[in-house]
Amino acid sequence: MSVLPGVLDRYLLRELLRTQLAVLLVLLLIILGGVLARMLREAAEGRIPSDLIMPLLLFGSLRGLILLFPIALFVALMLTLGRLYQDSEMSALRACGVGPLRLYQAFAWVIIPSMGLAAVLVFWVSPTVVSLMEQLRTQALQRSELVGISPGRFLIARQDARVFYIESLSEDRRRMEAVFTQRRDAKGTDIVVARQAEQYVDETTGQRFLVLLDGYRYQGIPGQGAYQIMAFERYGVRVPETSGGANRRQNRDALPSHQLWRSEDPALRAEWQWRASVPLSVLVLSLLALPLAHTSPRKGRYAKLAAGILVYVVYANLLILAKSWYADGYTPAWLGMNWVHLLPVLLMLALLYQQQGGFWQPLRGMGHR
Repeated sequence: MSVLPGVLDRYLLRELLRTQLAVLLVLLLIILGGVLARMLREAAEGRIPSDLIMPLLLFGSLRGLILLFPIALFVALMLTLGRLYQDSEMSALRACGVGPLRLYQAFAWVIIPSMGLAAVLVFWVSPTVVSLMEQLRTQALQRSELVGISPGRFLIARQDARVFYIESLSEDRRRMEAVFTQRRDAKGTDIVVARQAEQYVDETTGQRFLVLLDGYRYQGIPGQGAYQIMAFERYGVRVPETSGGANRRQNRDALPSHQLWRSEDPALRAEWQWRASVPLSVLVLSLLALPLAHTSPRKGRYAKLAAGILVYVVYANLLILAKSWYADGYTPAWLGMNWVHLLPVLLMLALLYQQQGGFWQPLRGMGHR
């Protein structure tokens, strides 16, 4: 490869980079929509506080974009090559002696830096992002169950199934108006209604309470008339803490890559190979895109895009399956997940052989243009 890209290289790179940017923007919008919908659902269910939606949305979208980086380049290559076939530019390049290997040489100006960027993102950036997400979720789990309550909506505490309802909430989320709570157990139903309520934390024990002001408490068994009614000025209801928040098993996705590399645990080794598969898949899919996009001008730019996406879906699912097999000890350590990457390479060679009439043909067109 020459030190600087030639005329053909610059032309192909301009087409590829323009298409790749468009594909990345589309994928980013899809990821943002999916992550935002999930965050809003969890916030509505009281699983996360509303003030953590934006940080989790940012980190979740970034992690999703990192994992989809290979397919973005793959689709961009398929669309770029499809456009060259549609406009008969590929036929003109072949007439000038430009073979597949010469095209690989041109696209290498994007493929090789993309592999390096993917390696940095998946080995260093992604674990940091996952670790930050885990910290935010742990903090949310350690906070009161009432952190996710919204005015006009019922909230069911996960620990004791107590039902909370408030009519309005102050800006600092500490004072509530028109509060209703209900808890059912074997002894009957306990209902408390109050004009106002505020959250209180015991400095000694750290236990959280909901202090209700000016209300009534009703205790009894539904269907029976023996209800106890008590009026109060101040009444404290213990707010259950979420169990397991601080003691959750650390996510393997958040572990540093060097720790995975040094480990002898098959599950951690599988996680390391999974990360290594991201830059490898950038190379494998990029090599496969050229023969897979081969078509006639009359079929159009998107003729082989569906086939390309199908190949990627099979490839990605095989990677997930291979990771599970390796982590469970079904695959020997020397083989690991490497066998999955060989399948697209074999498909590439078979397509090149079919299209070029032999493996020696791709060596044509190595001259600098």
